[in-house]
Amino acid sequence: MRDRLKRLGVHKGASQLKPSRPGAAAPKEIPVEAPFHPQASQPRSQLARQPLWDLEQATAYGTAFIRRTRYPVDHIHGGRALATALSVADQFDLVQLTGLADLRDALFLDTETTGLAGGAGTLAFLVGVGYFETDDGRGTTDNCRPSSFVVDQFFLPDPAGEEGMLCALDERIGRHSALVTFNGRGFDVPLLETRYILARIPPALSVKPNLDLLMLSRRIWRNVLTSCSLGSLEYHILDVRRDQQDIPGFLIPQLYRDYLQTRVADDMERVMYHNTFDVLSMVTLASRIVDAMARPSEPAERLSAAMHYERIGDTGRAEEAYRAVLAVPGSPPALCDIALRRLARCLRRQDRRADALSCWMELADQDDAPALIELAKHYEWHDADLPQALACAQRALSLADGASVRAEIRHRIDRLNRKLTAPG
Repeated sequence: MRDRLKRLGVHKGASQLKPSRPGAAAPKEIPVEAPFHPQASQPRSQLARQPLWDLEQATAYGTAFIRRTRYPVDHIHGGRALATALSVADQFDLVQLTGLADLRDALFLDTETTGLAGGAGTLAFLVGVGYFETDDGRGTTDNCRPSSFVVDQFFLPDPAGEEGMLCALDERIGRHSALVTFNGRGFDVPLLETRYILARIPPALSVKPNLDLLMLSRRIWRNVLTSCSLGSLEYHILDVRRDQQDIPGFLIPQLYRDYLQTRVADDMERVMYHNTFDVLSMVTLASRIVDAMARPSEPAERLSAAMHYERIGDTGRAEEAYRAVLAVPGSPPALCDIALRRLARCLRRQDRRADALSCWMELADQDDAPALIELAKHYEWHDADLPQALACAQRALSLADGASVRAEIRHRIDRLNRKLTAPG
């Protein structure tokens, strides 16, 4: 077979290929048995001397490269100390809000990746994790208050060494009771799970509770912020200001590809800074969210607290919080409408229809179609005032949007007309 291939002009390697133009040099032969890696031309000893990590952890799958930064618990980030996150359980029932009893043993996790779309082809080349720790390097317990907050950044200078990084990261995750992420349920955790599956390593993060701060942030501030991205929350809520060393997130995948080609660490330092701030901001955001629920000061926070109480069945506190939104001078009209509508629903569930009626009438004065429908129901089934019910339904029809809603209102109007014209 080898002789036949030679007669056909097939040769191993590229050394016998003819130049593409006269005088052009023949391509350099690449041995077929040599795997391609972006950094293959750089010796391993040079990689170790780069400043992007200060720890190397040996694992069964290879070496993990880690940068460790330690902050005192009284370090101020966003106008509050990191230790504030340790006392939030004393301010609010944390289990009801987050599903976690405490944040002192949680692991704050954020990834930087080679793409934003996810999928099997996306690599997490930098994983930052933050955790509270005592002076002796142990985790925290109920009887032991931590003295520092540690940020470990697992960096991947060589994509071929991913298994070693994943193994070391898995060991760190296994030491903690829960994860705290920002959009981790939608991106970071599924991405890492995919990488662990491809590496045939059972991931510890699959069984950890995951507190996603993005979901809680949207509950509280989506009615007052056009975006609940971490950057938007830092600027508008946390009072965090990043310096010029920071880098926009959408540039990070390209910067890593450039680093693999050039091995220039300057831009990777900026990515490290970006990742560190993400982790620190999650700590501040976690405590700020609990503050917004335990001691709401803004109308949006009061509304979110009321919705939380309604969600867990505490109707008394929910009613109090809804009324607080309505009582604050200068509350945004949109928030007042939401509070009034939900207050009416809360009162109706308690069979306090007379109180709910006043809320619906106030909303009806503002041409609120759902409130007019509720009034039509009330007048038809409780007050037996069919003309008034018909008037409310007809007015709602003129204001309602959506084919299904309008069809439902027309059905109601037809029924009321039949009742009004029925003999006797």
